[in-house]
Amino acid sequence: MSAYRSLPPLSTLIGFEAAARLQSFSRAAEELHITQSAISHQVRVLEDHLGQPVFRRIGRRIELVDAGRDFLITARTALEELRHGVRRLNAYSKPGSVIVMMPGALATGWFIPRLASLRAAHPWVEPWVHTSDDTHVPEEAEIDIVLGPVPWADPGAQSVALAEDPLVPLCAPSLAATLPDLPEALRLDEAPLLHDETLNDWQSWFAEVGSARTEFARGYNFSDTGQMLQAAMLGLGICLASERLAQHHLAEGRLVRPVPTHLGRKSALYASAWRRNLNRPPVAALWDWIRQECPAPPAE
Repeated sequence: MSAYRSLPPLSTLIGFEAAARLQSFSRAAEELHITQSAISHQVRVLEDHLGQPVFRRIGRRIELVDAGRDFLITARTALEELRHGVRRLNAYSKPGSVIVMMPGALATGWFIPRLASLRAAHPWVEPWVHTSDDTHVPEEAEIDIVLGPVPWADPGAQSVALAEDPLVPLCAPSLAATLPDLPEALRLDEAPLLHDETLNDWQSWFAEVGSARTEFARGYNFSDTGQMLQAAMLGLGICLASERLAQHHLAEGRLVRPVPTHLGRKSALYASAWRRNLNRPPVAALWDWIRQECPAPPAE
């Protein structure tokens, strides 16, 4: 048996909320464009389901009893959640809607700054940006395109390599100005470091530049690369990140490269989609646009 079978009809919550807010059956009826008797009937049905009154009738006036005030909170929360859920469905019915999922840092640092270019090229395509660090979604999920660090291996999916970006030190200009004027192998030896949960390895970077630094773990840690970049822009330390994720911040001068050397290991980016989704014109258009904006790395 369904757990929801004993719940009152949705219409009773709508009528109850309106009557409680307006403190009048007649005004609630006017707002909902139904008769006053219909509102009275909805409230009676609700009270029968709850097994107790929600209003006190005082002549032609009504006022909430304690149970009614308590249940009003529940009703409003449920109705508001339903309202937002219905509004979210609008994106699925728009002819040019494309749901694209990517890490938050990629959305902020690379994708969103290029939306003006997308609008100029395909004004009828309207992406719905969903940020997540997930690298795969089930075929039945309402996701059209996924940008992430790994390709999909499923037979029904298509994946293309978009980029392989070196990991570079990045920091705020104010912090870069305080670094000592020393050779690169020594310049970051005392600098505060920032970390995220990717495989960005400060120890490997310091080894590549020939630094004698032995302590690499201290500094703030972030589960989200975008938050790490934000901390770097605030001057809280130097991070090691894909330059692509920070492209917009670099162009605006909020981040700089304090030293030129990048880590030999690169950060990959792939676009993946279920082939059936690519049959839809707006999905195919966004797919092709992404590949043009972020061309594949050259073959070695």
